[in-house]
Amino acid sequence: MAQEIRVPEVSDGVVKGTVISISVSAGDKVEADQTLLEMETDKAVVAIPSPFQGVITEVKVAEGDEVEIGAVIMLGDPAGEKAAETASAPDASEDASEDASEDAPKDAPKDAPKDAPAPAEEPATAPVPAAAPEAGAEPESPTAPAVDLQTVRTGDRVAPAAPSIRRLARDLGVDIYQVQGTGPGGRISEDDVRTFVRETMQRITGGGPVPAATGEFPGLHAQRPLPDFTKWGPVHQEPLSRVRRITADAMSYAWSTIPMVTQDDQADITGLEAFRKDFNRTAAPENKLTTTAILLKVCAAALKAFPQFNSSLDLAHQELIFKDYVHIGVAVDTPGGLLVPVIRDADRKGIETLAVELNALAEQTRERRISPADMEGGTFTISNLGGIGGTAFSPIVYAPQVAILGVSRAAMAPVWNGSEFRPRLVMPLSLTYDHRVIDGADGARFLRWICEALEQPLNLVMKG
Repeated sequence: MAQEIRVPEVSDGVVKGTVISISVSAGDKVEADQTLLEMETDKAVVAIPSPFQGVITEVKVAEGDEVEIGAVIMLGDPAGEKAAETASAPDASEDASEDASEDAPKDAPKDAPKDAPAPAEEPATAPVPAAAPEAGAEPESPTAPAVDLQTVRTGDRVAPAAPSIRRLARDLGVDIYQVQGTGPGGRISEDDVRTFVRETMQRITGGGPVPAATGEFPGLHAQRPLPDFTKWGPVHQEPLSRVRRITADAMSYAWSTIPMVTQDDQADITGLEAFRKDFNRTAAPENKLTTTAILLKVCAAALKAFPQFNSSLDLAHQELIFKDYVHIGVAVDTPGGLLVPVIRDADRKGIETLAVELNALAEQTRERRISPADMEGGTFTISNLGGIGGTAFSPIVYAPQVAILGVSRAAMAPVWNGSEFRPRLVMPLSLTYDHRVIDGADGARFLRWICEALEQPLNLVMKG
């Protein structure tokens, strides 16, 4: 008997993902925990395993489909060999069903209701409730949909909402293009409009928390309609990857809600770099020290000395939340976009242990083998661009954190030692922080503390 294989819960807050690769076909034998497909979520690429040993009898999704948690992606028979023979040798009943299917419209989805949305808007495997009309939406005729002539357009584009929803938005003074739709194909419902209004007021007045489901403020930073670029020349489009979409959303949210200040300083790492190179001459490849690994330890100690940098601001309750743990995120450049795995309890680990853990985690991240859980819970972030170049930059705080350290490429520079200029290896550091939580003087002290710890590592013991 066929058994449904559904998308399991992969991480808190993840409600859907996009199928990027399928590893099996109908009739294939599978082992328990064998990877069936890979799904890209807002946080990472996750492998969906087989829940049993047996045979896949039907694959219900294709690459590029968007599927929700709990959606049926495949059917399988845990029976094993017998199922394999059945799948490989179709009988007369299968032939008859194929003949019968030729009389049906070829473009009609199998077992789909007549009013189901097109596959481009909703995968055939999505749960039935997702295809239901949004609350308050007016029924629209499939042959003659109502058109609101007062809606602002860009070319032929119209907001993905029923006329009644666009009218409601206008009555409430809401720009419909600012609202993030939760329905199939991003369709906007009455609930989406009212949620946008409610959360906007909560943000303005501090009268309520951020929605727990996303931790974001949907629609605040939505883009206004674009002009028709084809008037000036040929164009082409490429869809944003899910990583790029979530990055754009998080950065826009942070930029529009956090008053940020960036301070710069320089650390003389001449002695530290000499030690690092000397250590790596005899170290195993997986144990080699990087500047980022050393910075992890230094920043962990600094966060213990300056706990306000390891906090989060809760405006709704008018309080600061101080974390008693130190989990530091490290930005990793990957072909799919910037990902930030988290090194946990960095304050409790030695530099060599941090180096081994960081090297392994960075490799997993570049190969997209990292799990969503490995990118959650960070209290501070380090973004090191020294391997690429540059003299300084202003990193953006990743909410709900309150600070981030940017690292640029170290370079030899003449440094005055009191009697003469001497060539020294100088590394630029840029600290961006939430000015609602951290004052300029504290920002300068925190960054100077890091610089002095890099210049004289004994300060880690003296000041810890």
